[in-house]
Amino acid sequence: MLSTMPRPGIQMEENLLNHLQNNEIKPRKHPGVMKIKTVEVPAAVVDAMKLILKDKPVKTFNREALVLSRYLWGRHPPCEEDALKERAKGIKNQLEERFDIDRSSLSNEDVNKINKWCKQYVSKKLKCTVYNWQPVTYDENKALYYMLGRFTPEYAVIYRIFSELKTREPHFHPQTLFDFGSGIGTVTWAAKSTWGDSIKEYFNVDSSVAMNDLATLLLQHGNPEKELSIKKVYFRQFLPASQTLKYDIVLSAYTLFELPSAQSRLQTLVNLWNRTRGYLVLVEQGTNAGFKLILEARNFILHLSEKKDVHISVPVAHVFSPCPHELSCPRLQEDNTPCNFQVTYMPSSLAGRSDARKEHFCYVVLKKGERQADDKQWPRIVREPLVRRKHTVCRMCTKVGKLQEIVFTASKHGKFPYQCSRSSNWGDLLPMTLVQPSDTVQADNVNTNEEK
Repeated sequence: MLSTMPRPGIQMEENLLNHLQNNEIKPRKHPGVMKIKTVEVPAAVVDAMKLILKDKPVKTFNREALVLSRYLWGRHPPCEEDALKERAKGIKNQLEERFDIDRSSLSNEDVNKINKWCKQYVSKKLKCTVYNWQPVTYDENKALYYMLGRFTPEYAVIYRIFSELKTREPHFHPQTLFDFGSGIGTVTWAAKSTWGDSIKEYFNVDSSVAMNDLATLLLQHGNPEKELSIKKVYFRQFLPASQTLKYDIVLSAYTLFELPSAQSRLQTLVNLWNRTRGYLVLVEQGTNAGFKLILEARNFILHLSEKKDVHISVPVAHVFSPCPHELSCPRLQEDNTPCNFQVTYMPSSLAGRSDARKEHFCYVVLKKGERQADDKQWPRIVREPLVRRKHTVCRMCTKVGKLQEIVFTASKHGKFPYQCSRSSNWGDLLPMTLVQPSDTVQADNVNTNEEK
């Protein structure tokens, strides 16, 4: 549900308007555009995959990869112990009310029989209604299924997130990267494609030996006799005990679902945040369950990073993307749908498909330090814009923590804001400020002058 308050006007910076008027910037390339071309995996990775799968039944492996991908997409976090006990108590109470069981008139033997039956019934009911979370264990074959089913879409997602970081922070040249739950090394390849030789150290942590071995083999072009194609890449099974080393980028992608409890998730987040020098990137599936894990992590880090001062509480972390604010998420409060985004990618030739696919994902990028005063906090488009004949409907998340819908027209908002809205896509920023109704006179004057 979008805001029902009076719809605000918009105001575009005079400098940007001048660039648009002078044809120095095309509306389709306005500074809020974050969309990238259809993503393709580096040819070196595809060649390595082909060599690794040379003697394998690829068709069978592709079927298994699809089964695994569907399972991972449908995952939920484990039910917490307290919630499980509360659910069991509720089922038991409903059962006893339904049958009006009066134990006082029964013998001890009958009471024991009824208690045993109730326990079995509750256990059976819980199995039917509570998600049966199990950790995923990867052996050599399952790691190959993962490579076939998940490398390409996950590479596309990470590359999309890194591309926005590079676009918005052109002077940021990361030298170190820490990847928790690194799997088959997808993040390493995406970072290399984004920043080239800027990164001098890639530190990867994954508990699966099979995944680490496969990640290494991909970097060796599929030949264990060759050297790694990307230098200074390290693999470990466990998080190092020391947290003194800081990394420019710390990332955890598709890993929070693998942790057995909320406590372990939060402890891991503390560990990762303590290793972060610049940016902490968290990514999950674009489902409601994935969104809730990302939101849990976002809120926890923002709370964790508040300065411990009795007089003032100023966050020493802020959300770089996708949110233009540190307030409560309006999507969960008002809409109950995931705040997710999509990226288009081209499956590898091994997948047996030649058509472009789309992957939905949820993510948050948290940056160390306070938000700068000159941060424009442009609104983020959170659903596909509806482009019609003479108007465009944009649904956005704003810096005041609200979902806002604006119907752009040339007559009301001006030629260039209208054209920018028509050229924008889901996930882009709109390079303009939303002005409350009481302040729209000035904005209307600016747009009227620009239209003339």
